[in-house]
Amino acid sequence: MCILQGIMMSVFFFTTFNPFAFYLIAALIGFNFGGNFALFPAATADSFGSENVGLNYGYVFTSYGIGGIVGPILAGAVQDAGLSFIYAFIPAAIMCFIAAFLGFIYTPKVKE
Repeated sequence: MCILQGIMMSVFFFTTFNPFAFYLIAALIGFNFGGNFALFPAATADSFGSENVGLNYGYVFTSYGIGGIVGPILAGAVQDAGLSFIYAFIPAAIMCFIAAFLGFIYTPKVKE
């Protein structure tokens, strides 16, 4: 999900000339966020155990919400400063790729 999100964020800025491509990429970004709602609880349970998922997923979901508030505010500040939206989307794409890399190298310790 993070790799697809990073790709879509990287491509999104360059689709403004074509309304169909713009809406398609925007929809794929939205579907990615929806997919995260299915993946995050399972990943939280794998990392912290199913007995602790209620508490820990609350933290994950809260951080997801904070990002959903702070991200658009920062993107708006970039636009208000007279800069291009590429300065908002490219760093977000880079962070998605970093998250994907961390997801690949992370292996939760399973208690037996």
